[in-house]
Amino acid sequence: MDTALAALSTEEIQQFITNGFLVKRKILDPKLCAAARDRLWAGNSSSHLRRDDPKTWVNGIPEADRQSTPDGMNDRTGDCAWRLRELSGDEDMIDLLPRRVFPWFEQLFGEVVTPEVSSSVADPDPRGSRLRGWPVWGGKELRGIYCVLPKERTSSSPSMADAARAGAHIDPEPMHLVVSGYIDKVPQGGGGIALFPGSHRLLYEAEPGSADIARYSILHPPHPDNSAAAFVLPQPPGLRDVLADIEPFEFFGDEGDVVLWHGRMFHSATPNYSNPPQIRQMITYDAYKKSVYDRTYNGRYVKGPQPSPPPSVGADYGLELGPPAPPPEPRAEGAGLWDDWSEAVRAVVAMTSEARCGKDF
Repeated sequence: MDTALAALSTEEIQQFITNGFLVKRKILDPKLCAAARDRLWAGNSSSHLRRDDPKTWVNGIPEADRQSTPDGMNDRTGDCAWRLRELSGDEDMIDLLPRRVFPWFEQLFGEVVTPEVSSSVADPDPRGSRLRGWPVWGGKELRGIYCVLPKERTSSSPSMADAARAGAHIDPEPMHLVVSGYIDKVPQGGGGIALFPGSHRLLYEAEPGSADIARYSILHPPHPDNSAAAFVLPQPPGLRDVLADIEPFEFFGDEGDVVLWHGRMFHSATPNYSNPPQIRQMITYDAYKKSVYDRTYNGRYVKGPQPSPPPSVGADYGLELGPPAPPPEPRAEGAGLWDDWSEAVRAVVAMTSEARCGKDF
């Protein structure tokens, strides 16, 4: 897919500012989507799941097969979840998503961290020194391919909205933007990601200092012995209560569809009730403004002797976190929610604020 993407329109930027997300259709290269599906199954280490046997996908992974590699690169610890992160530095995968939409990142927040190739099919861990490891895939590598396996719907199965509210959360890492894309069709009710419109403003409205995302997210650098690392995002009590009045948006669609969403958006996985059964296959990338990435990591994060596993995997292995890093200096751009985004975004924010009689949103 050699055709360059058109720039986001003012109306699309306005939609992103208001809702916190923007859906774009038929964006990803079909050939690279097919390659991603092949790579996913080439990385299948399950004794249960079989690509050519949909019956093995339904109603969860047997408990004995719920395993993860110690570094979290191939993680099946959830009952209906499979997260393959070991492809995240592969050049084909980086071409598939971040490089494809990179001009949009620059349009939305200026100078952006550039993704880096760190692996290939022939050599999945060159030099034994992967960039990857929680939480330093942001802006460098993809999170990976995140799958939700199908389950049968019963009379007691929760609705999409109820399931989305139950699992709704904000990711703690200080990224500006997340882009998620489907490498295969995801039907309605098929496990698509749920987003809560307008919820990207909730933390800022409750705690204005959270707009300085590099300073507000608390970083635990890699432990010198086990490399465990994590971010912690302080949240005022009751912040999620507002979600009861917000109807979640279920992102479903065809191969190649993507959604760009604000890094402080409440979101959730949803149950996959697809029939005939299909596996929801989503590739996700966290985009960082370079100044935020530099303030987050430079002088504060020293890579350990091995990749840092995701916190869920670290908890499974009982890995202790080290002390938090001292916070960086406050950002210079200003205290507003959009002050460190691009001039184009801030111009639309100003225009909208004037139209809404000066209301700060």
